[in-house]
Amino acid sequence: MNVQALEAELDRLKAGDDPDRWALAAYRLALARSELATLPADLADPLDLLDRAGRILTRDRAPVEHARILTAAANCHRAAARPDRALPLFTEAAALLADRAPPAEQAASLINVGLVNGEVGRPGPAIQALDAAVALLGDPTGDEEAARLLGAAFINRAQAHQGDGSDAGLLAAAGDYDRALATLPPASPQAGMAAHGHGSVLLELDRRGVANPAGSPQASVDRCIERFQQALAVLGPDSFPFQHAIAEHSLAVAYEWRAAAFDGTAGAVDDLARALICVEAAMAVFDPRLHAPQWRTAAEMMGRVEARLDERTGERGRPAHVVALLARTNEEERGRLLRERLVRSASLPRARLTSELDELVAAMADRPVTDYDRLVRTLIGALMELPDTVLEAACGAMCRAHAADDAEARDRALDTAIHDLLFGPQRVRVRDLLEAEGWVRP
Repeated sequence: MNVQALEAELDRLKAGDDPDRWALAAYRLALARSELATLPADLADPLDLLDRAGRILTRDRAPVEHARILTAAANCHRAAARPDRALPLFTEAAALLADRAPPAEQAASLINVGLVNGEVGRPGPAIQALDAAVALLGDPTGDEEAARLLGAAFINRAQAHQGDGSDAGLLAAAGDYDRALATLPPASPQAGMAAHGHGSVLLELDRRGVANPAGSPQASVDRCIERFQQALAVLGPDSFPFQHAIAEHSLAVAYEWRAAAFDGTAGAVDDLARALICVEAAMAVFDPRLHAPQWRTAAEMMGRVEARLDERTGERGRPAHVVALLARTNEEERGRLLRERLVRSASLPRARLTSELDELVAAMADRPVTDYDRLVRTLIGALMELPDTVLEAACGAMCRAHAADDAEARDRALDTAIHDLLFGPQRVRVRDLLEAEGWVRP
């Protein structure tokens, strides 16, 4: 039911004629309006309606309904960044629902109590409430809603343990994140959050040299990287841009940490380049005005990693480091990294798109011809999946890169890639675009 219909329903009712029915209608309208609120000021009217409804459906006359009203009001305060005002309301609601509401509703109320206790810096009471929620939910097999609630309880309890900061707290958090991932649907946003949280905890345990639970080997940074990649697969750049950027930065940190563990090896240089790619992806999302702390942290890391790569390889510039990794890595990773980069570039204004592709393709053309052959084949394959604007800009970039030196061998590599990878109309389209930019087919 939409807001207009709920407003019309409330207008038809008179609190003096049927107070309980009016209070329930006011509750439903308050919920709907609170869900549409975009600013804290927008929550004043829902809170007023909930207060009036709560004065009719009191804790003595209608304890379950009153608890639901308190929960709605607490959610309003939490949305307005007032967790201190939300906490007593959530706590009272949970007490009223105890032994009165179905187990899932009781558990949901306890999860709220745990979540807000964690937000106000009280991990002990948070864990206690979440322990009770987990016990109420039991085995959720076959019950999708119970599984979602149990996963949320595990995530919130993990965050409370993580907030403790001790080794024991981190170990407990790792176990809860693992339980959440085993409970939640793999493609759900909650699973993405759990995967990121688990990776963060494992990385910190690895830094501290603390063993995993149950006596298993020391937490491996490889496992952290897997978890961050799992989070990125769920928290996409379009659907969850800020969370995606945070996960990209976390993955960059993990790669930099692994590079330090294998300092002096070729693998360390590759991991530094991977860290550079990930932090670039994060920087593409972070706005220095809206996300100033995150932006500054990522910018500092980008400068640090680029400087280390310059020192280790003797090469200069981010495109050169990125292309060097693409040339060395396997076909699967090369294709994935190049596609992700091109997709990010596709959303840029035309001038920036042209500039980025010029830098990327010029760095490819600076590699030995055997490298260029592999790189241009991956590039052509990826371009076929992207809008024409990217293909056109890339064709121009290839022509300019080839014109920069004696490019006969690169021209042949490009022409052979077009012949091998594309079919009739695609071949004609790409060659026409290249020739329009001045390319002469060898």
